[in-house]
Amino acid sequence: MRIRQKFQRYNLILLIASIGLIGVISVLFLVIFILKFPVEQLYITRVELINPIILSRAVSTFFNNNPEAILYLVMYILVCIIVSAAVCTALTYSLSRSLELPISELRGDVDKIRGGKLSFEVMGSDYEELDNLAEGVDEMRRALLLSREREEQLRRERNMLVANVAHDLRTPITSIKGYIDGIRDGIADTPEMRERYLNTIKLKADMIDDLVSNLSLYSMLEISGITLNKTRGDLRELIHGILDGFRLDMEQNSITLTTDISTDPLTVDIDGDKMRRVYVNLIDNSIKYRQDSNCHIDIKVFAEDSYAYVVIADNGHGIAQNELAHVFDSFYRADKSRSSEVKGNGLGLGIAKQLTEKHGGRLWLRSDGINKGTTATVALPLAKEQNE
Repeated sequence: MRIRQKFQRYNLILLIASIGLIGVISVLFLVIFILKFPVEQLYITRVELINPIILSRAVSTFFNNNPEAILYLVMYILVCIIVSAAVCTALTYSLSRSLELPISELRGDVDKIRGGKLSFEVMGSDYEELDNLAEGVDEMRRALLLSREREEQLRRERNMLVANVAHDLRTPITSIKGYIDGIRDGIADTPEMRERYLNTIKLKADMIDDLVSNLSLYSMLEISGITLNKTRGDLRELIHGILDGFRLDMEQNSITLTTDISTDPLTVDIDGDKMRRVYVNLIDNSIKYRQDSNCHIDIKVFAEDSYAYVVIADNGHGIAQNELAHVFDSFYRADKSRSSEVKGNGLGLGIAKQLTEKHGGRLWLRSDGINKGTTATVALPLAKEQNE
């Protein structure tokens, strides 16, 4: 009910109650007048009743002859005033209470919110205006609660970021310092050993560079956003270029690579550098988490339902079913006890998923369990012209 309607209803009740009660009082006082005083002295014809002068003279004569009637008249007027005031006060109090209670409750809820208590629900009211206001306050409460939860999540992620970065930097830096000390102390006393030491230092420096690069991209994605420089091209060319860069690594690790790439063009609008990072990360994971023997990676590239698909399947360590839902979380490493020796910082998959989604695509993983391999699928929308 709207507040205006409530006031109109109370005004109508006040009018009806006042008229009714005054009518009853008037009848009672009229009966008293008739029984108490010789009202026949007031007998006036209808013609005389129309004339106010004659009527006033008759009434004046009646009260001069019966002075006690004035007291009854004053009592009648006072009773009417008292009854009207009582009815008005009672209805006004009832109306004010019906407004004060929800307003007081709403004020209490606002005080709770101001005090930081957000785990409650702001109740509505019988009045439409107050109900809308309560709904607005509750929306504000929910927004603040979500903001607090998000802030708490960011705080946890920030603490995790510091801990993980410290851990991931400590290991390669310690190795670099150790190998440099070895060179200085003359432990690497042959050209072959110095070359091996320098190659190891270069590898550790690359790990640090990869971590810093991922952190920079993660910061842009999570905080300030990132701009995509999209160009139109054939996705097959990007995949061929990436595979050429991995062939030597796969040969050195005795990994069998099989490909099934569409013979038809796959025209997409993408930021080539960003999507290259996605595919490189997925293939690199297949290499990192490979089995000790009989390793193979199968890559399929095809078009279906207006999307270009790249499917990367391996027979590596796989992922437990209870961990599949978390692999895209920042800094998450599946099966940490087993993968502790695997180089990585837990940012790659999260970044890859965000970059894919910014291109309007999807990225998901599938695994039947530990030691049963993993299949990563990336779907990107084909260019409009190719769809047509």
